[in-house]
Amino acid sequence: MKKLISFEIRKLLKSKYFYIITAISVIFILLSGLTNKAISDALIANGETVQPYSSYLFTKGALGGTYTMFIAIFVALFATEDSASGTLKNIYAKGYTRSQVYFSKYVVSLIAVLIMSAVTVVFAYGYSNLIWGNDLEMADNVSAIFIGQLLGIAAYHAIFFAISTIFGKVGSAIALNIIGPMAVSLVLGLGDAFIKSENTKLTSYWVDSLYSNFTVSVSDQNVLTTGIVLFAIYIGAAIFIGLFMNRKKEI
Repeated sequence: MKKLISFEIRKLLKSKYFYIITAISVIFILLSGLTNKAISDALIANGETVQPYSSYLFTKGALGGTYTMFIAIFVALFATEDSASGTLKNIYAKGYTRSQVYFSKYVVSLIAVLIMSAVTVVFAYGYSNLIWGNDLEMADNVSAIFIGQLLGIAAYHAIFFAISTIFGKVGSAIALNIIGPMAVSLVLGLGDAFIKSENTKLTSYWVDSLYSNFTVSVSDQNVLTTGIVLFAIYIGAAIFIGLFMNRKKEI
């Protein structure tokens, strides 16, 4: 297992797409900050009232929105790389089990995603602190927000990794990783329309809705704990399904 993890780490460090996607994420943050600043300055110049902003709020949203798409693309590329190149058969021929291969790739890709996220957050905070400062009072439970975003990223990673491993082809994996969560949200939304319940919304329990609460400017503090618990459940379920399906698929 240690040899497999070392092998995956070496591949990761040599892969161009890891650095490219991380750079794109940072560039996206840069452009987002410039755009927000330009819009804010234009509104102030026209005498409009602008809601106060801070480095914390900008950093809080750095891993939201399109960032999960970057994770989806990276995980699809990493998880299917050996299958696409034919290396996977050679790895199994050396006596490694499917579970060992699955978990070695899972662990290394998760570490990579967390590194990407950390780089994005650190850049977002330093950059936005120069623009807005951090003088606004923080109403959030910062510890809960941090844990929620961490587990939310891990939940997305687990889901994307399971999908990518099951389908095995980079094109299908990227498409399904991007479209899949949105499709689930759509189906759950149709379920909500059918149920017509004001108290219970199926979409509220899906990963997209839960995660967005940890990245928006004003979070609903009452559902933070629910989000953290459900993220842990999604991680466990995705690992189980991905591992089970990986054992059943043909090489």
